[in-house]
Amino acid sequence: MYKVSIQTDRCIDIAEHIKANGDVPHDVEDPMPYAYPNAVVHNAWCAIVGINQQTTPVVGQALRGTVEGILYRGWDYLLRKSISAANHDAEIFTVRWLCTVTAAKLKNLFYDDEYGNTLNQIRQRTNLLRDIGTFIHRKGWESINELYSVADGYIVRSDGNGIAQLLAGMRAYRDPVQKKLFYFLALMQNQGLWKYRDPINVGPPVNYHEQRGHLRLGTVRIESAELLYKIRGREEISPEEDIEIRMAVRRAIEFIAQYLSVTPSAMHYYFWNHIRNCCSRDNPHCKACVRCTLPSRYRVRTSGCIFAAVCPSAGLPNAQMLIEPRIDNTIWQ
Repeated sequence: MYKVSIQTDRCIDIAEHIKANGDVPHDVEDPMPYAYPNAVVHNAWCAIVGINQQTTPVVGQALRGTVEGILYRGWDYLLRKSISAANHDAEIFTVRWLCTVTAAKLKNLFYDDEYGNTLNQIRQRTNLLRDIGTFIHRKGWESINELYSVADGYIVRSDGNGIAQLLAGMRAYRDPVQKKLFYFLALMQNQGLWKYRDPINVGPPVNYHEQRGHLRLGTVRIESAELLYKIRGREEISPEEDIEIRMAVRRAIEFIAQYLSVTPSAMHYYFWNHIRNCCSRDNPHCKACVRCTLPSRYRVRTSGCIFAAVCPSAGLPNAQMLIEPRIDNTIWQ
């Protein structure tokens, strides 16, 4: 018996609401004032997405720190701190560095003078980086960009040499729900580094924000009373339950994308931006927000969440709102 179901009627309701409120912008990354050095840019994106997991866990401290005088959390700090470090040390993200990086080096890279060491899963992340470096080295390459050349720009190929199929040779990119894979593909495309011959194969990289949002919107429903109890109690779920929930959210996003005739990647960016900015774990902006942090292309309201009028969770006490499920030791989200 399935523990999670997709509510297609709710998906259609949400899609119609999106259509009536400005539709879905193209998926782009917000511009940053600095970038990875050209010599390692492809390896750097592959590596940093490869260790992008559990940066703001349900239980435990969030990754955080200051870069160029600005405080960042989670993925934003992981990304910006690594860009800053790579621009100060030409060795970082080379194949040699990836193959030999130690837990101490990784810990030091993300150390912050004010907050100290907030990067969790140091050993797991170190092993993932070394696995990525070993994979590239074993192929005789200096850059993961050579994988793109071998695939000739195809994400999936009948001979098994598509980008997605080759990336599965790295442990970080073997997630059955393909969160890191799809995020990496989207980033490489939106950064102008890769262009795909079969872009329809860039699916939605479901992360914890989207799990929380879709559970609250009701597009995905937990059918198991036991699983629902664990989510509400912030108890850890099993890897199998995690995959089932994330796959259901992925299918819901794909369904809505198809209904609206947009790409799954664009649909991901739409939900991800709205949910991470307006529907936080413990302080959702259902009716009003102090300061709107949505990128301008997504702003169609002066205050509050765009989904408030159609979300069954809007206005509920925080204790009654579902959050993303807790899974402590995953390397895939």
